[in-house]
Amino acid sequence: MNLDEYAAGLTINPTMTDSVTRLLRQAILRGALPGGTVLRQEEVARKFGVSRVPVREALLKLEGEGLVETQPRRGVVVTALSTEDFEEILEMRLALETVAIERAAQRFTRADTDAALAVVERARAIMRSASESHAAAEFEGRWGELNWEFHQRLYAPAGRPRLLAAIDNLQQLFARHMRMHIEQSDPMVPLQQRSEANTLEWAAVLNEHEQMALACSRNDAATAVALLKRHIAEHGLELVRAVREQQDAAQPAEAPRAAISRR
Repeated sequence: MNLDEYAAGLTINPTMTDSVTRLLRQAILRGALPGGTVLRQEEVARKFGVSRVPVREALLKLEGEGLVETQPRRGVVVTALSTEDFEEILEMRLALETVAIERAAQRFTRADTDAALAVVERARAIMRSASESHAAAEFEGRWGELNWEFHQRLYAPAGRPRLLAAIDNLQQLFARHMRMHIEQSDPMVPLQQRSEANTLEWAAVLNEHEQMALACSRNDAATAVALLKRHIAEHGLELVRAVREQQDAAQPAEAPRAAISRR
């Protein structure tokens, strides 16, 4: 259980439970705690230097988010994601984010436009950098925190906090699945080298982000919805296909059946 670097970031604000929840969530989403890892309350509490109470409450919150589950005779276990899970996440994103952007576009202001486009430009600046030190940030720009920051800016004018909270959870699950897919596709190749092969695709994604923000700036809800649906569906279906092919390739070939002698 690799929690040491996350335990170092423990704070008491806003509450101990929230801090433990946040750090465990980060450890799961970033792959430090892979699917199947058993989380024992006493061990987590010892690493974080807290009592078992905030750990127990944190695990209950994470279970509600679908990041852990309680299994008979094993206890609390980090959930693993299947291709079917990924498909469901994308279907739910498409449904909920369509509602969010349609409502938000009707209420978009100049300040909202500037904020959304500023995130796009930050992502483009990262893309233009060839520095190895930006490899982790490059990932976050495409599928992680920076990507969610853009969508959050896009949907915030909708004024629906519960809807945004549900989308936030789906975005985090999506980013977790993508990170697992990338790392499993070729773990011997550094992330920076893998990302360079997809520079054109990333540029297209950022262009789509810009076009969605501009549609919202015109309060053109119909165009914003159409762009978002294409954005999620096209990239999502391609990712599902890639993940399925990866999982199929990882399955061991069926052993040939032994010949049955009839003599």
